[in-house]
Amino acid sequence: MTISHITSLAELNKLIGKQGKLTVIDFHATWCGPCKMIAPTFEKLSKDYTSVNFVKVDVDQAQEVAQKYSVTAMPTFVFIKGSDVVHTIRGARSAELSSSVEKFSGDSVGASAFKGQGYKLGDGSKVGSTASDPRGPFSLGKELPIIAGLIGLYIFLMMYS
Repeated sequence: MTISHITSLAELNKLIGKQGKLTVIDFHATWCGPCKMIAPTFEKLSKDYTSVNFVKVDVDQAQEVAQKYSVTAMPTFVFIKGSDVVHTIRGARSAELSSSVEKFSGDSVGASAFKGQGYKLGDGSKVGSTASDPRGPFSLGKELPIIAGLIGLYIFLMMYS
């Protein structure tokens, strides 16, 4: 989806009001270095999450919008669902931005490519299946003697060092 550039509160309210979906607003400034650094991440997210409104607001051009959302640092990302602010990120933290878009959109990029139960490599049983091991997916059959030996070696070395 394309990124909308908003210059007034009326424009933003019109965009949010007509669609009840998640809107992510990037409050930025042309002189802000961190804003420029995170811009490619915001652009990529807008292409990956087509069901989300992505909006950019230049705080110098749309001061009323920045004031409404109490923007005090740049970049600031405000997440709005319906008409409610559900999350805010201050600073250029791309990992948090990406995970928050995924969380609040209810969408997972790539999930459609990996739908289904999945299978364990080698034996063809489904992930989480207890068909191959009656003790369940968290058993330590073959690994237990190795783990016990390593613990014993650690204790021995700690006692005689």
